[in-house]
Amino acid sequence: MASEKEEFITKQYIPTGDPLVQNDHTLIYKVRCMTEPGRPEGILKMYRNTNARKLYERLMQLDYSQWPHIYNVKYFDDSTLVVEEFLAGHTLQELMDRHRKNGSSFSEEEVGDIMEKICQNVQDLATLNPPLIHHNLKPSNIFVTRGGAVKFLDFVPGQVKNGLGQRHLIQSLGILFFELVTGHKPKSGIACTGRYSKIIKKCLSKDSNKGYKDLKEVNEDISYAKEHEPEETETVTIGIPYTLTLPFQGTILSFEWILFYYFLQQNSQSSYIFFGVIFFGHLIAYIAKRHTYLSKCGAYLSPGRRFLPFLALGGIFLILAYLIESFLLNH
Repeated sequence: MASEKEEFITKQYIPTGDPLVQNDHTLIYKVRCMTEPGRPEGILKMYRNTNARKLYERLMQLDYSQWPHIYNVKYFDDSTLVVEEFLAGHTLQELMDRHRKNGSSFSEEEVGDIMEKICQNVQDLATLNPPLIHHNLKPSNIFVTRGGAVKFLDFVPGQVKNGLGQRHLIQSLGILFFELVTGHKPKSGIACTGRYSKIIKKCLSKDSNKGYKDLKEVNEDISYAKEHEPEETETVTIGIPYTLTLPFQGTILSFEWILFYYFLQQNSQSSYIFFGVIFFGHLIAYIAKRHTYLSKCGAYLSPGRRFLPFLALGGIFLILAYLIESFLLNH
């Protein structure tokens, strides 16, 4: 005789293919919901070694539009089974990956629409009694339906206990906002421009006196920014550390090049190999460190601006090589 768990999986909610996700913590199938009206498609999620039954039973009872409709929740063998509606559309992460692959980005209108819906969802849920809060808001957990609705996936409810909880939530929204605008996570500094740049900086501010105090204020600023052009265009200047500037590194590289090329012309094998390793190793390391720094700062230079200084440095090396050859010929 089939157990209650087997009955649940094999007769009530029947998998229609291989697992969509399978790891040590989660197992996800697309299923046919045989006991629901019309036998719709659904998603069966098994959270292993987790008892989240009460959490998802509350979500099922509330049945708000901020997350997929929940058909059923069961707890078997230290695992929580949740059956949700199947959503047509894409996660925010999938949309971002598609833009990145195509070399494109979200328009300001799209960014504003998505973030306004996300912030409104978060604000609505935080005002419930007791409040609900998603502790892992990230692009892969935010779903945009074909109709443009925004829903939260893998919802883990919690309580906003005080201002610290609000600030953490606002900073999470700022990270999302930054990713939508730039396609990257904020790391060493904020380098985004446009109508939402001030909002993003204020969300990410760790200074409570400079940051937002509550979610309502964030949502109001987004709504205002959507309808109004920024008062002034903000110019972002990337301050490259002196040790990474071309004049500083170029001087050292030129000196190393002189030693390498001099001993090469003198046919002193051990010396030119030694200085050659130093020169080319230093050059590769410098290019890599400069590229990493600019990427972290979100500075996206055109190919001309990125490579022209190195072409100029290459010209200097050629001039130095000519001078070294002239010197050796005269001596």
